[in-house]
Amino acid sequence: MDSITIIANGQARTVRAGCPLPELLAGLRLAPERVVVERNGAALTPAEALATILTDGDKLEIVRLVPGG
Repeated sequence: MDSITIIANGQARTVRAGCPLPELLAGLRLAPERVVVERNGAALTPAEALATILTDGDKLEIVRLVPGG
């Protein structure tokens, strides 16, 4: 199985090639509906996040949504 390297919140991570973003989030114990993800400098809509397949060198910023204010 091939693997790729991504950067998530400044930390290098190795994931399997073809890994969908929701699978990465699940591995990080994050619910896709409770985070906002920026990929390579562009914020993803919830639909885009669900459909995103990670590629080698992707840079992700993952921010948890917190209720309240």
